[in-house]
Amino acid sequence: MIIQTNRLQPILCLSLALSFLRQSTLAQPTPADSIPAARAAIFYQSYIGQDAAIYNGVAYQPDYRGIEGNPWFESPNLVSGSLVYEDLTYTHIPLMYDLVLDDLVIADPKGQTLILAPEKVQQFTLGNHTFIYQPANRTPGFYERLSSGYASLYVRHKKKIEEKLESAQLLRFISSHDDYILFKQEHYYPVPSANHLLTLLSDKKQQLRQFQHAQHIRFKKDPAAAMQAIVDHYNQLPH
Repeated sequence: MIIQTNRLQPILCLSLALSFLRQSTLAQPTPADSIPAARAAIFYQSYIGQDAAIYNGVAYQPDYRGIEGNPWFESPNLVSGSLVYEDLTYTHIPLMYDLVLDDLVIADPKGQTLILAPEKVQQFTLGNHTFIYQPANRTPGFYERLSSGYASLYVRHKKKIEEKLESAQLLRFISSHDDYILFKQEHYYPVPSANHLLTLLSDKKQQLRQFQHAQHIRFKKDPAAAMQAIVDHYNQLPH
């Protein structure tokens, strides 16, 4: 039997790239190690093309006609981002995040918008925002990571459609709400207020109070930035 090595070579390369890609993703490589991982990801994506697993989602067909407001996270347009799907990293993927439906949406090579199964997405990045799929507090979903270390701070962005009567007319609009959680010592804790955050970090409460006053941190002005600054400083303290 004559084995046609020219046919086996691409399959072998793809298999090796896929194996390396899975190991690199699971091992969370250092920046230096991420260079070959990125090359493997590009090779895998270019070889598989439109047959990649991420393009097996259902069609995204929302209807927000007559509703005031923006249902998406930041931009209503597809933005180039990255994601980890079934332990494989994909880069330069057009993404958008529908917060009303809680759907992560991508565009396939033909421009068709698709909804990804959330339980298969470990994380995704839009601009400077990284979202991690978390089983937090029995409410699984995508949480934006604000700070990580000895304690990690996450926020769950939510939007919903509400109704109100105004001048005898029924108006529909989109409202937003953020839920914060703290992951510390293998446990998730809801953070309903700034004072509660300081209580959860009570082992360094005095140092955090001093830092808050010295930096003129005001929770009411920008809760996300304030909590992030507090947790970042907490992680820099000796434990």
